[in-house]
Amino acid sequence: MARLTGDIPARRKLKAAMVGGGRGAYFASFHRAAMRLANRFELVAGAFSSDPARSREAGEAFSLSAERIYSSFAEMAEQESTRADPVEVVVIVTPNHLHFEPCRLFLEAGIAVICDKPLVNDPAQARLLAELAARRGTFFAVTYTYQGYPMVRDARTRILAGELGEVRFMYVEYLLEWLANGVADLPDSLAWRGDPAKAGSTGALGDVGTHAFNMLEFLSGLKCTGLNAKLTTVVPGWGLDDTCVAQLEFDGGVDGLLWASFAAPGHRNGLRFKIVGSKASLEWRQESPETLLFTPVDAADRIYRRGQSDNAASTLTFSSLPAGNSEGYIEALAVLYADFADALEAGAHWRGATTMPLPDIQQGVRGVLLSQACVESSRARAWVAFPDE
Repeated sequence: MARLTGDIPARRKLKAAMVGGGRGAYFASFHRAAMRLANRFELVAGAFSSDPARSREAGEAFSLSAERIYSSFAEMAEQESTRADPVEVVVIVTPNHLHFEPCRLFLEAGIAVICDKPLVNDPAQARLLAELAARRGTFFAVTYTYQGYPMVRDARTRILAGELGEVRFMYVEYLLEWLANGVADLPDSLAWRGDPAKAGSTGALGDVGTHAFNMLEFLSGLKCTGLNAKLTTVVPGWGLDDTCVAQLEFDGGVDGLLWASFAAPGHRNGLRFKIVGSKASLEWRQESPETLLFTPVDAADRIYRRGQSDNAASTLTFSSLPAGNSEGYIEALAVLYADFADALEAGAHWRGATTMPLPDIQQGVRGVLLSQACVESSRARAWVAFPDE
């Protein structure tokens, strides 16, 4: 019951570096908070900005040694790989278009990587990174944060245990409202998401749709084999899709549906899934993450609550607070970081070190290929096969 609060006995902290995350960065502080909460990492180095002054400002704020505050990620990769005490993992928290080069350089330097999603913008780059990581056997994780929620993991356990019977349909939505009022007053941290040069070929789909897609594959253990997508821009002046609807087909012919939007009033962070089986259905909402709705055929609905004795046994190992004391987004990300630490400590055997599958580079690649397939399908107004990894 103490995944994030069990601080006795002491555990060795892994030496970590960060690329990006200086003043003005959006999600980087969430990553650092999650790393602190997991209590398994020590931030010892960083190239926090392409502006040396900003990088130095951030490094000093984190009390880093001056020699380990770098002016570029290339300098950090070169110098850390030759130190007697190099960093053991680097966390990449730059915008999408700046992921590839630091990922490549640190993999080539033999340093493990944790990268924010989406992995990269280009399928060829994604495959190159996957090949490089596989060839060297290097740990590479992608932060699909929502996999860290205990009740999401509870849902997965129940689905794979057959409590729903045969899976017949899967639905997921990820709806946000921040673009609904238009583009005029968007801060830089949001505006770049509509720039193809930075965000890639898709907007809402590549940003939040990849989370939704990953959720269905994580929950079911099934892979998407084909899709029929429509990408739409409903907000004037936005440079990419702000809405996506995609029909999905999974292994065994299981049907699915994905809906993602940046412009859905009333939805603050509206990730929700429903899995329909032959015996029962399951539903979970990110904005009410402590509960899981289980609805069997011809019987009373059940509401499972995190931390209760009727959780799946494995779910309790991912919980930290007693039932009724809410765990949220930062805790979910911290659970992932705790998993990453377990894997990194296992060395060459990292792939089998966790009880839940890690969101590794292959899941990152599939997110990139999702955008490729949806763009192709939307242009052709046709079903397309999901690309080979």
